[in-house]
Amino acid sequence: MVKQKVVMKFSMNGPKSHSKALQAVVAAPGVLSVALEGEDRSKVVVIGEGIDCVALAKLLRKKLDYVEIVTVSAVDEKDKEKDSKNIYSTWPYEVVVPQSYMYQPPAYQDPYCCIM
Repeated sequence: MVKQKVVMKFSMNGPKSHSKALQAVVAAPGVLSVALEGEDRSKVVVIGEGIDCVALAKLLRKKLDYVEIVTVSAVDEKDKEKDSKNIYSTWPYEVVVPQSYMYQPPAYQDPYCCIM
């Protein structure tokens, strides 16, 4: 699947409209990241794989009154691959304590000995 970048504009009804928009979009399948853009933060930028932008718009229209799809574009993976090749990670060495085994010596009892 190709990563997509979808920009949608919604109407500002009040201060809670930002949180309503973010909660609705994050719950959709295939969404990797969500951000608010614009001067009044009235645009939602959604990045993900296999996103259905029409279904997202319907979902936002249920929560908010007006939603408009501004752009739908593919995200370039080439720039991110160059950055990821230069990242080195180090793994810490783990100290493992050796296991101890319980040894129980056999009981020295003569089966033929009988105490009366």
